[in-house]
Amino acid sequence: MKTISLSFALLLVATFSFAQCTPATDFTGWGMDLLPAELAPVESCFGCGDQERVISIRTLVDTVLSVEVVPGNPPLIVTVFADRFRLDSIEGLPAGLTYTTDAAFGPTYDAVLNPFGYWENGGDTTTGFIATTGCITISGSEEYWAAAVAGGPNNDGVYPLSIYIDVRAANYDPPALAGTAGYNTWISEMGVLLDVFADPNITTNGIEYAGPTLIVTGSGLGIDDEMEGNFRFVKNQPNPFTGNTVVSFDLKEDIASLQFVVYDILGAIVHSENLNPTVGNNRVNFSSNGLPTGIYVYTLSDGNTILTRKMNVQ
Repeated sequence: MKTISLSFALLLVATFSFAQCTPATDFTGWGMDLLPAELAPVESCFGCGDQERVISIRTLVDTVLSVEVVPGNPPLIVTVFADRFRLDSIEGLPAGLTYTTDAAFGPTYDAVLNPFGYWENGGDTTTGFIATTGCITISGSEEYWAAAVAGGPNNDGVYPLSIYIDVRAANYDPPALAGTAGYNTWISEMGVLLDVFADPNITTNGIEYAGPTLIVTGSGLGIDDEMEGNFRFVKNQPNPFTGNTVVSFDLKEDIASLQFVVYDILGAIVHSENLNPTVGNNRVNFSSNGLPTGIYVYTLSDGNTILTRKMNVQ
């Protein structure tokens, strides 16, 4: 018998361990920046293993804000001098993925108060600050990467990311503002003062930055869609689907029977039936009623070849 195209031993979810990332060194210009502009696509499948992507960050040393002191009057232009930065959160990631920073491996890590650590600029308020660099690691097991293949806002595996960076204001210009906002104050902790900043990106989670887009594509797993054994053109449509999908395939030669089996992510059988196929095109209606959303694997077996594909129930 031909070896099955996908080993169910590989369907078991692995525990992913973070590794400390290394920041990029090719930043140009000045101010807060994130690299790369576009993350390398993640090619995912069952059996592709756990994967990660790294985003590097360069901090800023000062930023100019427009502060509406008195509604209706001209705003006050304020320069904020920053000395520390921390990752608050990342929005837009596929479900199940996790993230950390290189700062979380340093002395500023606190499991409860500061789980991602913080990056600290060089210098001080007297001599001025010097920007530093850091990095963020996005990680996930093969189960979650595979589930992300057809997801995202447009169900195409494209995930635009928003990254929230909290900034600590060490000082201000004009300095009198420190009497109101306070020295060494994180933006996320300024409370009602946030309302006077005329910048929608300044939030209670820090400053929102448009991060690199994450793209998750499906690996072909080395399967030839044209012909394998007695099968060809095997696929199910729609995929992803809710309710019903149709598994279609062509048979080159006549066979007495065919087994169609659907497995969940842990390899448990959720559906099984024997088919009486014919030479040429065949279609099998499959209903996901009663099944949780997620990735499933189905096989077609004629006794000589076991063909494996995946389907995504939404």
